[in-house]
Amino acid sequence: MKKIFVTVLLICAVNLMPAQSYRIDITINGLGDSTVLLAVHGGASKYSVDTAVLDKNGTGSFSGQKALEGGMYFIAVNGVALFDFLVSADGDDNFGIITDKDDYSKIEYINSPENTAMLAYLDYRNRHQEKYEELIEQIRTSAENSSEQKELRNQLLNFNDPLIAFSDSLANRYKGKFLATVVNAFKPPVEPDFNLPADEPDRDRKIAMNYYLFNKEHFLDNIDFNDERIFRTPFFEPNIIDYYLKNVLIFKEPDSIIPCIDKIMSRMTFGSRSYKYLLSHIFNFYYTSPVMGHEEIVIYLGENYYLKPETTWETEKFRTELINFIQRNTPTLIGKTSPDLLLPTPDGKRYESVHGLTADYTVLYFYDTDCGHCKEETPRMKDIYDRYRNELGLEVYAVYVQTDEKKWLDFIEKNRLDWINVWDPYRTGNIYSMFNTATTPQIYLLDRDKKIIARRLDSENLDKLLQIYLNRK
Repeated sequence: MKKIFVTVLLICAVNLMPAQSYRIDITINGLGDSTVLLAVHGGASKYSVDTAVLDKNGTGSFSGQKALEGGMYFIAVNGVALFDFLVSADGDDNFGIITDKDDYSKIEYINSPENTAMLAYLDYRNRHQEKYEELIEQIRTSAENSSEQKELRNQLLNFNDPLIAFSDSLANRYKGKFLATVVNAFKPPVEPDFNLPADEPDRDRKIAMNYYLFNKEHFLDNIDFNDERIFRTPFFEPNIIDYYLKNVLIFKEPDSIIPCIDKIMSRMTFGSRSYKYLLSHIFNFYYTSPVMGHEEIVIYLGENYYLKPETTWETEKFRTELINFIQRNTPTLIGKTSPDLLLPTPDGKRYESVHGLTADYTVLYFYDTDCGHCKEETPRMKDIYDRYRNELGLEVYAVYVQTDEKKWLDFIEKNRLDWINVWDPYRTGNIYSMFNTATTPQIYLLDRDKKIIARRLDSENLDKLLQIYLNRK
C-alpha cells in the first residue's frame, strides 16, 4: 500500500496572553558546571527550546524575549529527561526550580503555585491508585460471593469520588491555568449504578454492555480539545486519545467508530490548530491500523473532512494521493458485492466469471510469479484449497497480474495449481483500480452471493477464518 503522509501540525504558536518574555531559574544541587536542556513535549516527539549552563553551584537560568508556548516541559541532562513541569503561557512564566542531582523527586518551585499544586495532585493520584490496587487484590483473594467480598465490591462503586472532588477543587482554584486542563483531562466520568437484580436474565452481559456504552459516550467528556496546550504533553496521545480508540472502542466496526470520531471533531473549531492536529492524528491512526476493514474509516475521513472545499490546509499532492486511495479501495470494502471479473484461462478458449461461480465461498487470489511473498503464500494457499474445497465448498479464483505467459504457466505447473487460473494479458479487467493490486499478493474472501467477507488477508488469517465457518456447519 502506498503511504500517505498527512501533515502532522505541531501546535506551536499559542499565545493565550500577551507575555513578552520568560525566565526560569534552576538550581540542581550537586550538578555544577553542566549544561542542561529545556524542552517541550509534542505528542510522541520532543522539541528543544533552550539551553542553560549551570555554575559550580548548579545554578543557571533559561530566558528569552518571546513567551514560551503553553504545554508540559521538561529538563534534560545528557539526553535524559529529569522531570516535567507546566507552563500556562498566560503571562506568568517567570519562576524558579530547585532540585537535587541524587533525587529529582525532591523538587521545589519558587513563585509557581501552579506547579506546586501539580506535585500535590500527582501525589494524591498515586496514593489513590495504590489504594485501588490494594482493594482489587483484597477482592481477588476473598471468598467468592462472600459477605466480605460483596462489601469490598461495594467500596468500588464510589471509589473515585474523593479523587473527583480533589480534582474539581484544583480545577476551580486554577481555572484558566494549564493545570486545570490537565486535572480535568484525567478526571474519570461519574458512572451511574448499572446494577441489575440478581435474577435478571443475562445479567452480567447487560451490565458489561451498559458500562461499555457509557464509556464510549462519556470517556472524553472532560477533555478540553480547544485548549491547544494539551497537545504539548506526553500523555494526551497515548493515554487519552489512543487509549480511547484502542481500548474503549472495543467494537472495531467502522459503523461503530465513525460517529465517535464525528463527535470528537465537532467539539473543536473547524480549521483551528487543535482541529488540524487531531484530525491528522486520527487519520494516521486508522490509515496504519492493522484491523481489517478500517480502510472504510480512512475513506470516510477523506471524503467528509479532507476533501471538503473549505479544507484548504493540506497539499495538492496529499489530496491527489488520498483520492487515489479512495478510488482503489472503495469498490472492495467489506460488505460490498465484489466487482465481477471475466478473464481468460490458460488455454485462451474459455473465460471465467467471478459472479458466475456457484461455490459457497470464493477466494480471490491476486499474485505475481516474481513476487517473493507470492512464492511463499501460493503453496500455503494450495494447501488451504485442498483442505476446504470439499468440506466447505471453497473455490479459488487466482489471477496472475502480469503478462509473461511462460512464467505464469511454469508457475502453475510447478505448484500444481488446479484451481481456477486466469490472467489479464491485455489489461482490460481494471484489476489494479478495482482490487488495489499495486502490491501482491492480495487475498479476498467472498460469500455465495459474492459479498466481500474479508479483504487484504494473508494465508494464515484466511485459514483461521475458514475454520470458523467450517465449525459453524
